[in-house]
Amino acid sequence: MSIQRDARARAARQSAIVRLFYDREGDLRTTRVLVVVMVMVAVIVAGTVGVSFAGASAGPETLAIGALIVFLGLKLPFLGLVFWIIMRQGNGDAHNDWSDRERDEIFAYLANQAREAKGRPDEAERLQWLTREAWLIADTVPDEHRAKAVALAVEIGAMRPTPSGTTAPG
Repeated sequence: MSIQRDARARAARQSAIVRLFYDREGDLRTTRVLVVVMVMVAVIVAGTVGVSFAGASAGPETLAIGALIVFLGLKLPFLGLVFWIIMRQGNGDAHNDWSDRERDEIFAYLANQAREAKGRPDEAERLQWLTREAWLIADTVPDEHRAKAVALAVEIGAMRPTPSGTTAPG
């Protein structure tokens, strides 16, 4: 019970922007980000068009002031928001911080794609790519999940056909 209370308290301390763009698990709400970005782009375009018309009818001083207002008031905050989201998403280190749910989804996706690759004309290339991805994940997951990731990489690697056309022994 206290874990849920702690999570709610932490969420309440977060800024309104964090609560708007991230759910309780810390996952980015992509749809909301896209809607906000589209609205901001529309406002920037409308502001630029409005300033252009005002500048054409009132003179170059009005155009210069309007362009400065659009740049400082609309474009810089937009770039700041995009930069903030990118920097918050990237952690820069070699380890990932996926939740258990995300990690299990990735493992299931790789295993499913490996099964679906069987019998396709590009089976060897697909399985080779999936094997590389599985080993990449095995290199970056925390130690407690490494065994499962290595087992998946080995399993997918064993599915790859040998030059004689048979599946590698495993």
